[in-house]
Amino acid sequence: MDLLQLGLIVLVVAGIWALVELALTIRKARGTVEVLGRSANDTIEQVQPVIAKLDGTMDDLQPAIKQVDPLVEKIGVAVVEATQSVGKVNVILDDVSHVSGTAADVTGVVNQVANNAASSVNGVINRITGKAPADAGRIAGGTDGADAAPAADFEAPSRRQAGYITYDHDAGADAAAHEDASAQGDAESK
Repeated sequence: MDLLQLGLIVLVVAGIWALVELALTIRKARGTVEVLGRSANDTIEQVQPVIAKLDGTMDDLQPAIKQVDPLVEKIGVAVVEATQSVGKVNVILDDVSHVSGTAADVTGVVNQVANNAASSVNGVINRITGKAPADAGRIAGGTDGADAAPAADFEAPSRRQAGYITYDHDAGADAAAHEDASAQGDAESK
């Protein structure tokens, strides 16, 4: 036997062995494909009801999806109107602020005029009578004349200086000194 014939025999044996292996592999693959096919069919059968439900849900959602665009437009219009309303409220609040500030100024002026008028009337009464009335110097809420301040020392609240006011315990002596001073002023003016 020649070397070439021996190589051919080895090649033929190797080819036969490869064909047998290929046949066995194809048989195993066929079994696996059949198992996978059955598994895939079972999965598809289980997924079909879910797909049917999703299809029905999408059909139900189509009208709602068509209504979303007009709804978004309406929301945009509502936001614009709300912004305009807030702007109008700000203008109204500014006007109210100006009116209330003016009213406060008017109230302050009226209080000052009333206090000045009351002080003038009190001064006229003191000049006519020549003495301070018994309750002219009394502080609102006071109980007796001992807490009273002399009428000349009392100023309207708008003209009073900030700070504490102190009163002497001997209010009668202050009133007598005030009467003497006003009598001297009246005598000098005549």
